[in-house]
Amino acid sequence: MNFMKEYRTAILSRGRGAAVVQKVSETRWHPPDSGFIKLNVDGAISVQNSVFGMGALARNHAGEVPAAMACKGQGAVDAEVAEACSLRRALQWAHSLTFRRIVVESDCATIVSAITSETLKMNSSLGLILLDCKALLASFESCRVQHVRRVGNAAAHELARRALSAEADEFWMDVIPATIMSIVTGDMHHI
Repeated sequence: MNFMKEYRTAILSRGRGAAVVQKVSETRWHPPDSGFIKLNVDGAISVQNSVFGMGALARNHAGEVPAAMACKGQGAVDAEVAEACSLRRALQWAHSLTFRRIVVESDCATIVSAITSETLKMNSSLGLILLDCKALLASFESCRVQHVRRVGNAAAHELARRALSAEADEFWMDVIPATIMSIVTGDMHHI
């Protein structure tokens, strides 16, 4: 067995096996069930500056935001790699915040489809990033990954765009920037 196949087998077999992935296409943001955190993630790219932004927003069943992040990555990457890096960074962040039961939403249908697939194509950097994501998903007590349209992911999108021009990574606990709060408030009016 070659190294990559062994690595993939080891990664996918570890964890508690509680990670559940599914494809659901939501139009607007909806709160998670009680006891879950909904993690909206998005990526953005700046070809001119060779950077990419990673945004994530955590919300509970009441729509409250316990945490948000906007992080910058260096390098000229395509949109799918930026989305996958954003997913990986958001999962690492959520794990560090001790969230255990999460619903992850992304507006990148390609990434959601790939992460919910039984098989991953390992012949690219994108495949390796998604393999890391699958390993991180397995570390949660319960997890769902689903697609949401851009309108339902607007807060994470704004955070990813904010990261493109930020001097340093930004993390918020309980209090978020006013621009993001206005999007969150708007989401709550549509429930």
